[in-house]
Amino acid sequence: MNAIMEQFSQDGPAQVPVAGLKTTGTSIRWLFGLFILCLVLLVGLRILFANLQAELSAYSANERARLFIGEEIVRSIHGIEKDLYRMASTPNLVGLKRINRAIQDQLNKLQHDLLVLKNGGVVMQRVQLNLDGRDEMIREANYRSDHSQQHVMELIEIAPLLEQLTSKIAELERMLIKSWEAQENEDRQSFFDLHFEIDGFLKHVPPYFERLDENANRLFFDSSERLRELEMALQLQSERLKWVEWSLVLLVVLLTSLASWLFVKRINQANRQLAATVEEMRSAKDAAERASRAKSEFVSRMSHELRTPLNAIIGFAELLEAEPLSLSHKNYVSLIGNSGKHLMELINAVLDHAKIEAGGLTLESIAFDFHAAIESVKTIVGDRAHSKGLDFVANIDPDLAHFVIGDPTRLRQVLINLLVNAVKFTEQGAVTLCIAPMKTQIVFSVRDTGIGMEPMVLARLFKPFSQADDSITRQYGGTGLGLLISKELIEAMGGEIDVESRPGIGSVFRFWLPLPPAPEMPLIATSASQSVKQQDLKSLVNGLVLLVDDNLVNQKLAGAMLNRLGLPHEFADNGVVALERMANANYALVLMDMEMPEMDGVTATLHLRAREIEYGSGHIPIIAMTANAMQEDRERCFAAGMDGYVSKPVRLSTLEAEIRRLFV
Repeated sequence: MNAIMEQFSQDGPAQVPVAGLKTTGTSIRWLFGLFILCLVLLVGLRILFANLQAELSAYSANERARLFIGEEIVRSIHGIEKDLYRMASTPNLVGLKRINRAIQDQLNKLQHDLLVLKNGGVVMQRVQLNLDGRDEMIREANYRSDHSQQHVMELIEIAPLLEQLTSKIAELERMLIKSWEAQENEDRQSFFDLHFEIDGFLKHVPPYFERLDENANRLFFDSSERLRELEMALQLQSERLKWVEWSLVLLVVLLTSLASWLFVKRINQANRQLAATVEEMRSAKDAAERASRAKSEFVSRMSHELRTPLNAIIGFAELLEAEPLSLSHKNYVSLIGNSGKHLMELINAVLDHAKIEAGGLTLESIAFDFHAAIESVKTIVGDRAHSKGLDFVANIDPDLAHFVIGDPTRLRQVLINLLVNAVKFTEQGAVTLCIAPMKTQIVFSVRDTGIGMEPMVLARLFKPFSQADDSITRQYGGTGLGLLISKELIEAMGGEIDVESRPGIGSVFRFWLPLPPAPEMPLIATSASQSVKQQDLKSLVNGLVLLVDDNLVNQKLAGAMLNRLGLPHEFADNGVVALERMANANYALVLMDMEMPEMDGVTATLHLRAREIEYGSGHIPIIAMTANAMQEDRERCFAAGMDGYVSKPVRLSTLEAEIRRLFV
């Protein structure tokens, strides 16, 4: 070790090869500059050759158009010749006129094609198809005239021949008419003389068409030759371009290889840094996910722990309200119950906000009675409005569907939040709810005549724990979560919300939701429903109820509720005890808590359902009665085989309704 240290002290610290780095950097810059130069040259040559090819292609297309025009000219000449002989053999004046019109059309087209060949333009060819839905096909050619070409001479020779041909056709028409007149007058001598003249006329016609064909064929030959020359030039340009491109590509590849070799060390260093960054990001992501899970677990646990004492407060307050108490005691109990309910609303708001933030909000998409949902909201809000001396008006468009598809619970929650806010901030006047269709959505409007808001307040209105100012919080209370949760629920349901407000005038909240109409659902007969409700619950259950809960206070509360409902019951402290009791006695109903020592309610339900399948025993209805109030908790209960669900704090009316639902 001493020898090594001594050698190190003699040699000194390792020196960084600065000169080598500078040389490498200079070489890289030169290579990069040469690479850019070759690339620019390659692109420039590509553009140059592309322009040349485009020009040659345009010339070639123009020559094809000229060839097409020559083909049309020949076709028109042959058509005129054929119709001329048909005219000579036509037996009457009607056929003569029809053939004459066909000849004139072809002459006009021929003159048009010759004019296009001289000055440029568009030539069309109509091909008869005789197909269903399509009688003809049209081909077009756009020609640009080049007066320097020699085919103008052919045009000069064709034009006089066409004029002579026109006069010949008129002469033949006159002879045919005279022949028919002689035939009608029974002048045989004139008739035969005219037919002799017609035969002589027809013998002199072919030379005209031969001369026309010769000129048209020269057009064909000239166009074919020019087209062949252009295609050869185009092919030659393509070969040159290919050779130059390959040469430059090889040069670029060579330069790229050299530059890549010089970049290897730097790339490796960058990769190492990137790997370290990715690892840091992965660690940060894992930490964030752990924090999110911890937050969800904390919120769920706190919800459970807060709901357990609230269950006793609200439940016993509700039971006490039905007892014969003095007026002051009734007032105290009412205050206790209302305070507990208010605290429960705050817990639900915080829980909803936490679920939305964590992305754990689950929405239903079911068919529900839209008008019944609105009526339930009107009942709740109407009582609060009337208690403050306010008018509450609800206008619902009669054209709205009776049943729609959506989440009725969240819709009621949003409407109650907005309407209760409107009632809270309105001291006099009215609160109005308007609901109407708008295209494929339903628009909801909540209007009040309350205190209103300044424009600067609207900017922070939908932020968590936000209100207009501290004086508003002191005067009216609230956490500021209601509007935020309403906005997040509306957006989660595919809608949007906006607000208008003026201080001292009031506010208008509007939101739109896509709630498509649902098929009409059958209505349950009211008479049958009323008879079920009037039926005694004890005779409906007809048996002993097993209450499974490890909390003594919850046992006393649930027992008192069951006594109030007239249902005999027994207690079990956990799932193990519950299974033992159900193995030794017959129970008509089980009320099962989820969180218990030794064995929880979900596990106990799974064991009971497995035992029922194994022994073929009857199905015992189980209602979850738990402080775990999140949607995933409800789903766990039903997945385990439970038949009903009631979250704590338990209301007596809610428990009775759930029991009746299972035994109807």
